[in-house]
Amino acid sequence: MPARKLFAKQDGVFRTNTEPFEPPDNPLPAADPAIAPMRRPCMERGCQYRNRALVYGGWLLAVLDLLANVAIVHDWVQVSRAQAAAIVERDALRAELAVRQAPRPPVVTVPAQPPAGPVRARPRPRPQSVSDVPPPVPESEKWWNR
Repeated sequence: MPARKLFAKQDGVFRTNTEPFEPPDNPLPAADPAIAPMRRPCMERGCQYRNRALVYGGWLLAVLDLLANVAIVHDWVQVSRAQAAAIVERDALRAELAVRQAPRPPVVTVPAQPPAGPVRARPRPRPQSVSDVPPPVPESEKWWNR
């Protein structure tokens, strides 16, 4: 396919000469002059606009995240296995304890012979009466008789 050359239109805004016209590398105005504009090859073929360190750092974070997830799942599986083993051991101990604590046959006890005569209870000592009223004060010690 022959190379096509672009020519500007023949009106007052554009150049009116007939020399070949190359559009600028960045046809849009730059928002920030400190940032380099995207060049035509990048627009046509697509470029990686980021720093390589950022790209590799992102991949490193992704791999670390994958490893952390694998470690978490592995730990979860180990804990599940340990819990299952503990449940099996607990059930075995309960079964063994149930065998040990099987009800023993009841022991037949013969009641003792009742006593021949009634036994009198010991008399309880009578408690001393406690008065809530304090002992009387002699008249000679009262304040108005001093």
